[in-house]
Amino acid sequence: MKKLIISSIIALCATYVAAQTPSYIFFNNFQNVMNPAAVGTTEKHNITLNLRNQWGQSSHSDNPQQQTLNTTHRLSPRIGLGASVVSEKVFIQRQTAFFADFSYQLPLSPSSELYLGLKAGGNLFNIDSSKLKTYNPSFDPYLQGVSGRFQPNMGVGVYYVRNNFFAGLAAPNLFASDKTKISNEVVTSVSERINFYLQAGYSWGITPDITLRPSLQAYINQDSNYQVDATATVLYANCLEGGLGYHSQQNINAYALFKIPDWHFAIGYGFETTFNSNISSSLRNIHEVLIKFYW
Repeated sequence: MKKLIISSIIALCATYVAAQTPSYIFFNNFQNVMNPAAVGTTEKHNITLNLRNQWGQSSHSDNPQQQTLNTTHRLSPRIGLGASVVSEKVFIQRQTAFFADFSYQLPLSPSSELYLGLKAGGNLFNIDSSKLKTYNPSFDPYLQGVSGRFQPNMGVGVYYVRNNFFAGLAAPNLFASDKTKISNEVVTSVSERINFYLQAGYSWGITPDITLRPSLQAYINQDSNYQVDATATVLYANCLEGGLGYHSQQNINAYALFKIPDWHFAIGYGFETTFNSNISSSLRNIHEVLIKFYW
């Protein structure tokens, strides 16, 4: 009975995190978080920090929050390296993912390339069982067994580029398991589903200074849960970027990204809200801030 209760609590938290993760208004700046092959397609060097406050209620400590630190480096025309740290908090669970990415470019023609990517790292789980109200406090030590445990993982991806078009396919967590493991009544690993990501986009040069860039990111897991993010972005003179997006969970968003090329610096703000009437009006807003250095 203890194992059943423990498994149910852990699975519920892990499933909720998986449903929320990863989600970005600025998802075009974090393609390698999902697809390691994309690390070879960026500018030469990037360091990006993204802060996402879900529902915009920063005064409430239990609100979902996400922080991402991502860095990509194109070491040569064919080799790219990257690393990311993504920390997420939902209710009693905090999950931090540490991953390194490698990509290699295969030229297919003078105007097209295929990038192959590998991802390696893992997830660190922490459970704050003090926030649970239980009839039997003896269950808390069993939940604490998962705190501080590191689950290794790896992923693969491919990324195709032809002129102004790109498309990618990736599975970033191949070692996922659908079972929560318990040894001697102590949780030793948390259930997780294998996720698959599809990315695509195109750039149209409207004028020498204005570019229109629609893009799409779709996600599906083993349970056939899915979500789709679509964004239409306008870039002006390599210094201003604005976009409107739609999320299949009945969310819409907008963002602006300001670039200062002389300083190799960019800063952006995004806002997301939902028109799902089942969600309370006080819980609908998401704020996102991006800071980026590139050279």
